[in-house]
Amino acid sequence: MPTEPSAPRALTESELEHFYRLDELAFGEEPASQQAAEVSRRLLERDRTIGVFDGPQLVGGASIFTLEMTVPGGRIPLAGVSWVSVMPTHRRRGILSSMMRCQLHGLHESGGEAVAGLTASEPPIYGRFGYGSASRAAALTIQRPYSALRIPEGVDSIALRFVPTDESYEVCEEIYARQVPERPGMLVRTPSWAMAYFTDVDQWRAGRSRLRTVLAERDGKAVGYTRYRTKYRESDGRPAGEVSVTELYADDAASYAALLRYLTEIDLMTITRLDGIPLDGHAMHLLQNVRAANVHVKDALYIRLVDIDRALASRSYAAPIDLVLDVADALCPWNAGRWRLTGDEAGACCEPTAAAAADLALDVRELGAAYLGGTSLAALGAAGLVKEHRRGALAAAARAFAADLEPWIPFGF
Repeated sequence: MPTEPSAPRALTESELEHFYRLDELAFGEEPASQQAAEVSRRLLERDRTIGVFDGPQLVGGASIFTLEMTVPGGRIPLAGVSWVSVMPTHRRRGILSSMMRCQLHGLHESGGEAVAGLTASEPPIYGRFGYGSASRAAALTIQRPYSALRIPEGVDSIALRFVPTDESYEVCEEIYARQVPERPGMLVRTPSWAMAYFTDVDQWRAGRSRLRTVLAERDGKAVGYTRYRTKYRESDGRPAGEVSVTELYADDAASYAALLRYLTEIDLMTITRLDGIPLDGHAMHLLQNVRAANVHVKDALYIRLVDIDRALASRSYAAPIDLVLDVADALCPWNAGRWRLTGDEAGACCEPTAAAAADLALDVRELGAAYLGGTSLAALGAAGLVKEHRRGALAAAARAFAADLEPWIPFGF
């Protein structure tokens, strides 16, 4: 007869090796090379890592990264949920639910981050824990015959320069940091996260070249960079190589266009792949024939409001808002009930209220989806997921929550 798994608890240093093995098994991965393991393990925060045991065996694990994220009006702490794993032999025994509850209740009780986020391996899993799909990304495949660009003014003033990737850390991180305030969902890169993108891990090449870095410079100042790999192939005796772009950041459209043009015109390469770019990013507008590109849209960042009052008060709103929200939250009962949200571009306040009537009724999952301004509350209402009790309240909320640019997360975790 199966035994009852333990309650989640913090892991000791000596238990971490079992945690790594569990993660590889749960995700069907080969053991990491020493180089790949060193990069990944530098990111893990042991004091925020928990496990569930069946007797002496570790059968579930999860961790949290300490992150900062751009939201409309500023930047907030984000609890980045990751390394979530359950032993294949122990599925459907409540282990995942117990770990999700432990994390969210722990954040609330300790006064930790008011907002949690994750990038889901399977979208259906986390909605039942209150995580809403708050941002999307596009994977773009550009074929050489259809790579013509609209060239913005100023491209001719941009010079491109190869730099050894292992010498590019400082200049690239300065460029990346300048992009963080520009779009909701952008994450601050700590040194450990920066090193994860800077380190050229052999195991991650999948038959492709070493990681290459090109800077875009204007008047001697670095204003953009790209990191990419190439893979030479032939088709019917003709070159048919591929360029896989891992990073492309620039301060302005001209420097971005110069880098994108370079990436789509490399000799012997006929396909350029940009995986995970903003839906409204420069590439989507600069391509003259975006229809000919293969565009695959996918869900990206899922947001969970841990403490509704602190979370909603931590961002600004595009239009004045004064609404009473009736929120359902089965997993975090302190969130359930009516909340009055008031605010504008300067800031906001969210407090519990005894108001008899609510303007809108919704689940915490929908609030998470709308939090960064990319998922419209009006669209969720049209889908039957938000109920309007006061005429006009839904449209007003949609306008207030909206962001100027599509939310986008620059890297998964």
